[in-house]
Amino acid sequence: MYIDYAKLWRLLSERGMSKSDLIERTGVSSRVMAKLSKNQTVNTDTIARICEALSCDVGDIMTCVSEYSLSLYGYYRKYGEVFEKNEQYRTVGFTAAGHSYTVYISNRAATRRTTVHCREDGSIVWEEIYPNATVAETYTREVLIKPQRTPGEIVVVVIRGKPSMITGLDEGCFVSAKRELKKTSDIYVMSEAAFRAFVPRWE
Repeated sequence: MYIDYAKLWRLLSERGMSKSDLIERTGVSSRVMAKLSKNQTVNTDTIARICEALSCDVGDIMTCVSEYSLSLYGYYRKYGEVFEKNEQYRTVGFTAAGHSYTVYISNRAATRRTTVHCREDGSIVWEEIYPNATVAETYTREVLIKPQRTPGEIVVVVIRGKPSMITGLDEGCFVSAKRELKKTSDIYVMSEAAFRAFVPRWE
């Protein structure tokens, strides 16, 4: 079981308040606010100060939730640990339902000018197109990542934002969110929105 503070964020939204407003009213630190955002444990004094500042009861800001009701995205948010960071992506690991997951998340957010190419050589390439009214359009192209998957591990590459297209899925080692993993080299690639609703499939 764990504590979920989703009710707190809804209450702040309904009252037109931000997290900064709550920090100002309660005197809690930004570090404590970050813990609340991640549904991590805080002391009862913090809870009491929030309830006093918002003139509400404990049940108005928090609920007790079973891990068994978590989605994969919920497991990622609750239990994911960052074990690698670089300029292009961060790598998060966690275990859910007896499976080991490694999730690569792009640092940049894709836009409608972004195309992500999943290549036969196992690399994922980020391409950005820049339209220009006076000359031909220009673009940049760079390798974002070359992920690896070991037997028994499920690897997901998440492209933040909304790319115009992700090419090369379901043709080689890269598969879409709706396909089953069949080989030890298969790797899921998807947008951030798809990851939130993702239910992994494997034979």
